[in-house]
Amino acid sequence: MKTYVYIDGFNLYYAIRDTGCKWLNPKSLTEQVVPSAKVEKVRYFTARVSGAVDAGAPGRQQVLFKALATVPEVEIHFGTFLAKSNWRPVMLLPVARRALTDSAGGHASLAPGVVVVGLDAAVAASRPERLPVGSYGNGLVGGKPSALPDAVKAQVFTMEEKGSDVNLAVHLVNDAWAGRFDAAVVVSNDTDLVEPIRIVAQELGKPVFLLTPPGKFGAAKPLVQVATHQRHIRRSHLQAAVFPDPVMGAGGQTIWKPVTW
Repeated sequence: MKTYVYIDGFNLYYAIRDTGCKWLNPKSLTEQVVPSAKVEKVRYFTARVSGAVDAGAPGRQQVLFKALATVPEVEIHFGTFLAKSNWRPVMLLPVARRALTDSAGGHASLAPGVVVVGLDAAVAASRPERLPVGSYGNGLVGGKPSALPDAVKAQVFTMEEKGSDVNLAVHLVNDAWAGRFDAAVVVSNDTDLVEPIRIVAQELGKPVFLLTPPGKFGAAKPLVQVATHQRHIRRSHLQAAVFPDPVMGAGGQTIWKPVTW
């Protein structure tokens, strides 16, 4: 069964990062989970990470790319990785009953509840706001987990990967129309992929195996409903698909797994 594999790199990475199996050969992983697959192409969708939070992350990722390049069937498709700041409403400030120490050494604490924050006299457009104060894991005080309409806003640093889901969807449908595979394997739990999987499985009649990374949420039901087959990636599959350490690259290059992995 001539098989093409489509991997959402970040989706898989975050699902397996605590398993000790990040040094992963995706072709071998597919063969572990779907033994009938004759893997002819692995399309690996990712983006080059920013070092804004972890200065060593780009280097570790580049080492993984070098290891992936030793597998002839693997082709990496790059999206973009954006680091930016945005203003967002605070859903919960988890500092209830914890000591708050200012720069002069003064101490205070906040009880659980909703603190009313008054006007800022220096800002003409200022208005009263509310700040929910609670503890980690408790959600909002006295309500469901959603931001209050007049919640205090905080400037937050965010990192966002763009393009992988769109790129995966386009290549999946394009390869199917072109008749490049007999069956497709999709490694992701991203429901943005429901429609392209449905097109390939239902309109083009080609089998699509959904491989669900391990995680507390399980397989996304909308994906399971449109795929023709669904398989769970077990820890044993991951362990059996880990690259050797080191990997031998082109020209005898020795590629060592990052120490912290």
